[in-house]
Amino acid sequence: MYTTDQFEGMIAGTITIKGHNGDAINTYFARPEGPGPFPSVV
Repeated sequence: MYTTDQFEGMIAGTITIKGHNGDAINTYFARPEGPGPFPSVV
């Protein structure tokens, strides 16, 4: 159970992924620190 007095950090930054036809796509990537599992959104 998560409570609001718990601290959980994030690591965030920009990365480049390969898209259709090898095009470079700049994206924002953020993930929580610590053990998972964590839900995700694409």
